[in-house]
Amino acid sequence: MNKNIKICFMGSPLFGKNVLKKLIEEFNVVLVVTQPDSYTKGGKVVVEQPVKILAKENNIPIFQPSNIKTDYETIKNYDFDFIITAAYGQFIPQAVLDLPKIKILNVHGSLLPKYRGGAPIQRAIENGDEYLGVSIMETVLKMDAGDIYHQSLVKLEEDDNLDTMMNKLSIIGAIDVSDVIEKLYADKDSIKPIHQDESLVTFSKNILKEEEYIDFNNPAIKVFNKIRSLNSNPVAKLMFNDKVYKVYTSRVIIDNSDSLPGTILSNKKELIIKCLDNAISIMLIQPAGKNVMDISNFLNGYRNNFIVGEIIK
Repeated sequence: MNKNIKICFMGSPLFGKNVLKKLIEEFNVVLVVTQPDSYTKGGKVVVEQPVKILAKENNIPIFQPSNIKTDYETIKNYDFDFIITAAYGQFIPQAVLDLPKIKILNVHGSLLPKYRGGAPIQRAIENGDEYLGVSIMETVLKMDAGDIYHQSLVKLEEDDNLDTMMNKLSIIGAIDVSDVIEKLYADKDSIKPIHQDESLVTFSKNILKEEEYIDFNNPAIKVFNKIRSLNSNPVAKLMFNDKVYKVYTSRVIIDNSDSLPGTILSNKKELIIKCLDNAISIMLIQPAGKNVMDISNFLNGYRNNFIVGEIIK
């Protein structure tokens, strides 16, 4: 712990909140920069970023520019040694990159140079990577292209999903970045960063709306990974008979039948749907306008909506 080290933190969602929590414990966070508040469809209730809520609880000044490229003068009013970013959500201009006395560091949820971009954890789970990771890197103008100060690996377990991996990686990233801050504050040259190999770069584009829908023409393991990569935001979706169902969890079922992909194989104790190979058993599901249900409760009310032999396209 070193409260002499002054931090400006920039972040927004839960991933950022876990990092901010650790920084508050270890250092003197003088300013939190986060995305503007959003509103519900009715336009009445303000939805605050998790990072903002934590900053308010700790009486830390908050700045919420809608466009930091043109609105950053407020940040210049504060004195700090580091800017730490974690899932902030906006590109940071050079004028801000130049502000900290020592460094601007980013906590990025991937093993860079793999999965640069806005959805690294989602894409890694979707691809079924054995290990995910978190990188502590210097923030530069080019997206996620800065030199790397530290990386940690985390194994993707079978029961992991987006939420659990976001939590694991952000907690480890918070510990890692705190260690890097301490070392760089004591001696700017204490850590020799590693340049990213541009030949190994891959990108993780944000999830598109159409990607949220399950395609049973894929192998079962790919469908399984897709479902958990979107749990719990924005959640995988199943469209059947003009109705949308959110699918939270599933498991792979061995099935050697020659049924077409999307065929409903069982609606008794489980809702089993054929994939390109094998099948998927849906375990947690949410009909439109209803609460999330385990499959037993769901089938009690919706069994007749999913007739064995019908095909979900």
